[in-house]
Amino acid sequence: MPDKRVFRPRTRPSGIRDAKLIIIATEGTQTERIYFEDMASPLYYYNPRVHVEVLARQATASSPEHVLQELHEFRRQYHLNQYDELWLVVDRDRWEMAMLASVSAQCQQAKYLMAVSNPCFELWLLLHLKSLDEYSGEVLDEFRINQKKGNRSRLEIELVSLLNGYNKSRPNTAYFLPHIEMAIRRARNLDEHPEHRWPNDLGTRVYLLVEKIMERRPMSSTFRHESLPPL
Repeated sequence: MPDKRVFRPRTRPSGIRDAKLIIIATEGTQTERIYFEDMASPLYYYNPRVHVEVLARQATASSPEHVLQELHEFRRQYHLNQYDELWLVVDRDRWEMAMLASVSAQCQQAKYLMAVSNPCFELWLLLHLKSLDEYSGEVLDEFRINQKKGNRSRLEIELVSLLNGYNKSRPNTAYFLPHIEMAIRRARNLDEHPEHRWPNDLGTRVYLLVEKIMERRPMSSTFRHESLPPL
């Protein structure tokens, strides 16, 4: 994987001067960063027209409000153009509805984009491997609650079971990224109310960000609910 390119204050790096920038701020310190950096690497979906930058966390605070401040700070320091996008990637399960609503309103005002996962980013990872249609209603309820057992949430436990191991701090993206097209389709099928600010049931809007990185047009509604073959 190539070295992470460093931005210089108030100037656009010459190497990516003509590339669209997608700037991502996440509440997670490792999982999301590794996923998006690997995704945008030459090994998988490198796109010379799009440069992806996952902001390094400057503090341990991880609430959506603190992550939002990181985007504000980046925009203050660096020159962006009208085609660049700033994305906030957060989980629904850790924060009160009022806080997310406030952050969503601020994002809309600042013209930032949000990719909320309900309950968490691990649901997006799971969709690379299995459809939620393959689970019973009882298990889906467990995913919704996503209760921790020891130091792992229910969805993390599911990934451990499917992969014979899952390290949240150092996820092996080779298990997921080859199946990203399937994850996009499954996430889009779950998104029955795209007009809502985030999924109110099991779902994730990470697929919208992934499509932007790939510069892929959204799937035609004609194919939205087609049956998906098992992996």
